[in-house]
Amino acid sequence: MKLTAEQLTELESLASYFFTPDECAIVLSISTDDLEIALEDDTHPAYKAYQRGKLKSKLELRKSILTLAKQGSSPAQTMALRLLDESESLD
Repeated sequence: MKLTAEQLTELESLASYFFTPDECAIVLSISTDDLEIALEDDTHPAYKAYQRGKLKSKLELRKSILTLAKQGSSPAQTMALRLLDESESLD
């Protein structure tokens, strides 16, 4: 499956709002099966666009959590500690 540059940009944007692959396919008017196959191939441009969108939002969420944790938010501090534990367990 080949997507246009515009479709890849839209896919990245949709992924940044945590749309599922099926939801993205519907918005992009493409086959859900074709998109799912493309997203299983880590060399496919669709895979890269989808992951980039999700990861950029994940980064923004983590920034917000750490900012709030540093300002004294107890729930944010708990979440920040969980994120730290997760990252250390991967080392």
